[in-house]
Amino acid sequence: MIDRIRSFGDSFTFGTDLSDCDGTGDSTKASQLTWPALVSKELGLEYVTNSMGGTGNLVLVFGAMCLPQKTDFVMINWTYVDRLDNMDDFTTILPGDDTEKSNYYYKHIHSQRSDIMNNLCYIYSTHQYLKSRNIPFMSTIMDRLVLETDREHSATYNMQEDIKKDLTWFPGEQTFLEWSRSNNYPESEGCHPLEEAHARAAEIMLPIVESKINTYITTT
Repeated sequence: MIDRIRSFGDSFTFGTDLSDCDGTGDSTKASQLTWPALVSKELGLEYVTNSMGGTGNLVLVFGAMCLPQKTDFVMINWTYVDRLDNMDDFTTILPGDDTEKSNYYYKHIHSQRSDIMNNLCYIYSTHQYLKSRNIPFMSTIMDRLVLETDREHSATYNMQEDIKKDLTWFPGEQTFLEWSRSNNYPESEGCHPLEEAHARAAEIMLPIVESKINTYITTT
């Protein structure tokens, strides 16, 4: 039986800039007005988020592979692929950070093709991990770049095709941010959709999550 929704993601899932978020980054103080939180409330399920603003996908992999239990429904909102995580201290190098480390990395080391392949491996392995343990989940993405077609490299293309089978999109096969902007919902100066977008997103995603949970229950 599913009794909890556990989410993983970046600031869009943490709820940065929503009215009830204090901005500290403490996961226990994340917004309860995000669409995953609102879906949980509508379904009468406990809601826990392990999201973190500015994080990269490797941190999400770490959490999704060690925290969920079989009574969890896992929601993962994969973030931008050009973020570099340091798993020693759970810090992330972001493009545009005006630091010596960031400037050096993005000037001398960074590779977009490597970003795509690395993140495909992160997403694919996490999906397979959850499936192997019979933990129900739903994945959405923020960065369409991870699915940019690269037929010259069959490993990349084949992994993209596998991952697509387990992705959930917003209407029009859009990311949350794309969909919010296409509907002209208000967003913060930090480019985060605000309460109206999350409320409407919850209405859209509620029947999808409910169907996935019911399918899991009836097939286990």
